[in-house]
Amino acid sequence: SNGTLLTPDIIEKIKSLNLRLMISLDGLKKDHDCQRHFADGSGSFDKVVRSIGLALSEDLIPDISITVSSRNISGLPELMQWVLEKDLPFSLNFYRENDFSEMHKDLKLEEERIINGLLAAYKVIESRLPRRSLLASLADRANLAIPHLRPCSVGHSYMVFDTNGNISKCQMQMNPAITDIHSADPLKLVREDRTGIRNISVEDKEECRECQWKHWCAGGCPLEAFRVTGKYDAKSPNCNIYKAIFPEILRLEGLRMLHYHQM
Repeated sequence: SNGTLLTPDIIEKIKSLNLRLMISLDGLKKDHDCQRHFADGSGSFDKVVRSIGLALSEDLIPDISITVSSRNISGLPELMQWVLEKDLPFSLNFYRENDFSEMHKDLKLEEERIINGLLAAYKVIESRLPRRSLLASLADRANLAIPHLRPCSVGHSYMVFDTNGNISKCQMQMNPAITDIHSADPLKLVREDRTGIRNISVEDKEECRECQWKHWCAGGCPLEAFRVTGKYDAKSPNCNIYKAIFPEILRLEGLRMLHYHQM
């Protein structure tokens, strides 16, 4: 959810269905509002923070989804402090270009700025280590908790629904839809479809085969690779960012385990 319309009734419905809630929060005030504002230009930060507080008051702990871009990266350490103080689960996700992002070039990931900003945020985490593991939370689609062959479940065990009941493989590629909610087995159709995004095993990505990190990032988002190279089997355009931050993520996890093991 973008967190702007949450009500007690909606929270109760979420709880009754045994669902989890994820809310997008990209920074504190201006760093969030510069990426997530209403059509009239007004910011959504205050409403999002209100919704987070409302969820917590109703004993529903939201996961915080943080989208990192070159526009908000400088404010990430401050946001990290805020999230850790509230002991909220979170994940850091990299901004992805889309069909409507050409006019927002300042969102594109600048390697050096993103790496330095992430490392600064990790320093904040080191000063306030959470009890939960962060191996799957700190590096976009990469998951250092368990080896895997694909960065996500697109095309295999994942479907996306739009407001009209159409079903697609990925929320970043909604058109054309694969099927709709009237299908008897929509997942079967998603798995069989050969158009659009292809979520290929990292073992079939030539540029990744000899990389020591291949089973942790799985080559990154195939759609991002396609936008840059025209190929779904290419390595992630964020490869250098991953390689720069992975060792630090492992170090943080080691410190976290030592800290709570000794308590």
